[in-house]
Amino acid sequence: MDQSIDLEAAKAAFFASGGQLVVLEGFEYVPFRQRKHPEPKPKRAKPIKQERAGERKSRAKARTAKIEELAKTMTCGEVAELLGETKTALWGVAARGGFRFFNPPKSARPLKVNAEPSQEDRDLADKIIAMRDAGKSRCRTTSELGIGNCRLVRILDEFGIDFPVQRRQG
Repeated sequence: MDQSIDLEAAKAAFFASGGQLVVLEGFEYVPFRQRKHPEPKPKRAKPIKQERAGERKSRAKARTAKIEELAKTMTCGEVAELLGETKTALWGVAARGGFRFFNPPKSARPLKVNAEPSQEDRDLADKIIAMRDAGKSRCRTTSELGIGNCRLVRILDEFGIDFPVQRRQG
């Protein structure tokens, strides 16, 4: 038989025996209650000591005056070494105080003292002159003497030898 016919017959038998229909409540959506965040704690105010700020300023002024007095005759590095402070801190004090450190005059660079050429260099110079006069190129001269081009150029400059670079003809 058909299921719907059976269901209708069962319902009719239920109501005939005195059964009653009870309607149950369905699900009802209840939104979350609104959050209440706690109030932020008030920050504790620290007591301000007026004398300390004045005391600190007076110490800073005394330190600046001392550094300024030393800066007239000493460099920043010397003052840093004497007081045990960093150069950066001293430069900051100088910038705020409006003064500069002593800058010693720089001496002129001494001229290079050309040392007497060695006997080996003199012998090489004689060989280079002989090879030049024989018509050999710079490249052949360096390879036969077993020296590099840099050393050849140094010896040519040192002894004032004229050894022109040969260009290929072609």
